[in-house]
Amino acid sequence: MIPNRTWRRTAVGTVLGADLVVLLAAGAGLPAFAPIALGVLVVTTLWALAQPGGWGAFALLLAQFLCVAVPGGVPTTVLDWALAAAAAAAVIITHLALTLLGSWPAGADLAPDTARRWVQQAASLVWAGITAAVIGALATRTPEGWGPWLGALALGFVGVLLWQVRAFTRRA
Repeated sequence: MIPNRTWRRTAVGTVLGADLVVLLAAGAGLPAFAPIALGVLVVTTLWALAQPGGWGAFALLLAQFLCVAVPGGVPTTVLDWALAAAAAAAVIITHLALTLLGSWPAGADLAPDTARRWVQQAASLVWAGITAAVIGALATRTPEGWGPWLGALALGFVGVLLWQVRAFTRRA
């Protein structure tokens, strides 16, 4: 069993780390927006950590999304796509950490199997975000004639993702 304090601190640290990634992505898009994003993220993060199963979690996810979407434009460079993938992964990880904090009893230890499934699901979703960003970066950098090949690559990616989700849910 993973002690209560250990897994809760890890989940809180995950949320705070994701906030830093979102803040970096927001500041890269529009540096003058970073102080506003910082203020919004501090308030909503405190609210989300106080009530991870309530409206605070929803407010934080929405704030993270808006902090990245407001100053950013359409990704056109590899750096833009990398920041988009990092921000998407951060929002997904925040959601998973807050879901774990909100659904698991406050004083309960965490079973290793639950932690393992959580890490596998998080890794799957982050991998999906990174792969989608790579496909997006390829699509913005390649000639138009390559469109069908990129579409086939994207469909193959969806197939692999579905297979992976099926494999994880069968083990659980």
